[in-house]
Amino acid sequence: MAAETVFLLPGQGGYVPGMFAGETATEVAEVLHIADAVAGEFDRGGVSGLLTDPDAPDAATLAKDDSFALQLALYAAALASARRAAHRRSPDVLVGHSMGEIAALTHAGAFDIADGARLVCHRALALLAHCPQPGGMLALTLPAGRAEHLVRAVAAPGLAVAVTNAPRHTVVSGPEEALATVARVASALEVGTVRLPAPFPFHGPLLGVAAEAFAAAVSDVRQRPLRALVYSPVAGSYVTDATDLKALLARQLTAPVPFLAAVRELHAAGAQHFVECGAAGLAGLVRRSVPDVSTESTTDTSAEPTAGTGPVPAPVDAATLGGGGRDVLGELRELYAGTLGYPVEAVTGDADLEADLGIDSLKRAEMLGKVSTRFGLDASVDGGRFLAQSTLAELAELVTAAAGRPTDPGAASPTAAPPSLTTDPTSAAAPTLTPTPTAAPTLAPDAVPASGEIAGEGAGAHAVLGELRELYAGTLGYPVEAVTGDADLEADLGIDSLKRAEMLGKVSAHFGLDASVDGGRFLAQSTLAELAELIAAARATGR
Repeated sequence: MAAETVFLLPGQGGYVPGMFAGETATEVAEVLHIADAVAGEFDRGGVSGLLTDPDAPDAATLAKDDSFALQLALYAAALASARRAAHRRSPDVLVGHSMGEIAALTHAGAFDIADGARLVCHRALALLAHCPQPGGMLALTLPAGRAEHLVRAVAAPGLAVAVTNAPRHTVVSGPEEALATVARVASALEVGTVRLPAPFPFHGPLLGVAAEAFAAAVSDVRQRPLRALVYSPVAGSYVTDATDLKALLARQLTAPVPFLAAVRELHAAGAQHFVECGAAGLAGLVRRSVPDVSTESTTDTSAEPTAGTGPVPAPVDAATLGGGGRDVLGELRELYAGTLGYPVEAVTGDADLEADLGIDSLKRAEMLGKVSTRFGLDASVDGGRFLAQSTLAELAELVTAAAGRPTDPGAASPTAAPPSLTTDPTSAAAPTLTPTPTAAPTLAPDAVPASGEIAGEGAGAHAVLGELRELYAGTLGYPVEAVTGDADLEADLGIDSLKRAEMLGKVSAHFGLDASVDGGRFLAQSTLAELAELIAAARATGR
C-alpha cells in the first residue's frame, strides 16, 4: 500500500517561543517533562519554559546565547507536535528534516523519548566543543545546481551546499567570512539571500570532528525496533532495524540534506498529504516542489488542509481569528516566506519589513493584495493603514481586528464578471487572480519605452495610460474599453483599496519603478489617468 500521509518533523526553524502555551495534552506535557529531566542530567536548565512562554527568547537569540537549549527545544517541539498530530491522523511514513530526524526516529520507536533527548544533548555538546570556527547557514533563492556553481566560484574552505529544500531554495553552510562573500556575490547577481538563525555550519565539512565526538558519546544509547516507516533524506531511502541509526545521525552533521529529492520520491510513490509537525515552513516547501498534494501544519488547528491544486479556501471566519483559533502571524510568515522565496525562520514577527527583509513599499503593496485574499478581508479596510505597519506582528494585529469588523454593506462590487481564482501548484503563496481566457494580454517588458524616450510629461502620461489600461484589463479580466482613464477605480470599476495595493506591485514591476517611490501617494490616485501622470513623472525623474 502506498504511503499516502507523510509527517514532516522540522529541525532548525521549528522553534517558536511559547508554541505550547496553554497546551494541556498529555502527550505534549510528557515530552516537555522528560526533556527537562534529561537537560538536568547534563547540568542544564529545562526547555519547557521556552515552549510555553510566548515571551521566551526567539531562535536567533538562543542561537547566539544558548545553542544547547535551542537544539533540545527543537527536538521537544517536533516530537510533541507529532505525538499530538497522531491523535488526529496516523502517518504512513515519517520524515525528519535535518535534526528533525532524531525526533522522527524517536516517534517511530527507534529510541525512547529520554534517549532521543540524550542524543540531542550529546550532539549539542559535541558541536560546542568541536566546531573549529564561527559559522552558520545562508539561504539562497537558487536551484541547487546554480548554488553549487556559486560555492565553487567562491572556493572558500569549509563552504558547502548544505540543504536543497525546494526548486529555488538552497542553503549553504560555512565559515562567517565565506558566507559574507557568498552574500555579496549573490547580491551582485540579484539573487536573494537570508541568513538563518543556525548556531553552527550544519551539513558541512567543518563539523567532521564534532561528528566523530558525537558518535563516540552515544555509543551506549540503545536502538530499539521501529514501529513505523521512516524515510531519511540524508540516507536517500527508508531506514530499517538493520540500519545503524546512530551512525546515520552522526554522518548527518556533515552530509547534505536533499529534502527536495525526498519529497519528490515520496510523492512519486503515492504520497498525497503532508503534515508539518511544527511551524518551520516545510509544508510550503512541499507545495513549491510537487503538484497535486494537500498540506497542513499542526500549528494551525482550525484551518483545513491547503491543496496544491483545487478550489480556493473559504474566507476566514472572523470569530475564529478573533478568538485565537488561527495562528495569523504564523500564516503571514509562511505567506511572505513562500512568496518572497525566504525560509520561514528568517521571516520573524518583529523583523522590519524593509530594513531587515528588504520589502520596499511597492512590494509591500503587492503583498497586501495577497494578504487580503488569504484572510478574506473586507473591501472597506484602510489599505494605507495596513501598508504603514513595519512588522508582521503589527500587521497580524490589524488583520485580526479587521476580520472581526462587520462587513460594510456599501462596499462596491465590480460591474463586470469577476475573474476566476486558481491556485498556483508550484507556489507557497496564497491563490492569485488569473485572467479569464478572453482577457487582453499584458505587454511584454521590452514593449515598455525607456524613461529617456518620454518626450514630455503629457505625452509620457498618454502612453503610460494606454499600458495601464491593458495591464488592469488583462489582470482583472475586463475588456480594455471598460477601463477608461477617467473611470473611478473603486466606484466605477470596483477596485477596492486592497486590490489597488496588489495592482501597485504589478504596476511597479511593469514600469520598472524605483523602490523609493511613495507607494501611499500612488494608492491615493482615484483614476488611471492620475496614476499615469505620477508614473510618467516618476520615470522622467528616475524615481
